[in-house]
Amino acid sequence: MSQKQRVGGFVVRTLYKIYQLLGYKFVYYSLYLVVAYYFLFAKNVKISLKLYYSRLGIPFSYKNYFRHLFNYAVATSDRFISKSDPQLYTFHNQNRPQLLKEIEEGSILLLNHFGGWATASNYFQYEGKKFHMVMNEAMLKSAKEFEEIIDKKNKEHINIIDLSNGMIQAYIEIANALLSNQSVALMGDRAISEKNEKKLDFFGEKANFNQNPFIIAHKTKKPIVIIFVILKEALQYEIVFKKIEPDISLSQEEAVDKAMDEYIEYLSDILKQYPLQWFNFYNFWEK
Repeated sequence: MSQKQRVGGFVVRTLYKIYQLLGYKFVYYSLYLVVAYYFLFAKNVKISLKLYYSRLGIPFSYKNYFRHLFNYAVATSDRFISKSDPQLYTFHNQNRPQLLKEIEEGSILLLNHFGGWATASNYFQYEGKKFHMVMNEAMLKSAKEFEEIIDKKNKEHINIIDLSNGMIQAYIEIANALLSNQSVALMGDRAISEKNEKKLDFFGEKANFNQNPFIIAHKTKKPIVIIFVILKEALQYEIVFKKIEPDISLSQEEAVDKAMDEYIEYLSDILKQYPLQWFNFYNFWEK
């Protein structure tokens, strides 16, 4: 199931203008008012999170619901502010040299709609290599154009492979990047088309995940590096990751199943630790 990002240009521009005039702290605390509105009126989000909490065995409470929405608001705001002033942010990772080594040697980076995944591109700055991020940039056009305007530093090392421009073009760009030993990031928790979906057991019921990164890994013999960007507090994120080597001794189907089982296990562990940073606001187990 494909879910579009609905971020309007007016909201983005207003947020950024407030940041320029009054600073990050003012933006951060003003988000309480924004979240209060969605807390009261976003009924579909509330229903989907109730289902999600029940799967994880977490009692639904208005406190958790509000905190969940607030985490999303912070992560979304940070996505845009970090484009302009990346030096504001601190990313903690005890294994930074190892992670950068994996990126520099060319890996498939598996991200999820979790925490500050869109903010962390500033973390991956390094000399001499280009980083490719595969996304379905379905934001409203005005918001996307504004993000491109304020994105000063990322243009030097981040290339967005936009799936909304066509799958053939995207696959060509992905193949060229991997053949050049450059890393490509894809989302593991959402597939852009039904043919890339694979049903897996996830907290007691089948849910669809994106098998495409695992197929690409097997075909190209590239490792998969699962990355989570955890919001710890304002302007502070922690990076954790796990490497999965494709088992090329197995058939593609068997290798994909094995790697995806490892991925689901790691994803489940992270969600148990940080349940309020999962930002799929729809029924993820929808048939």
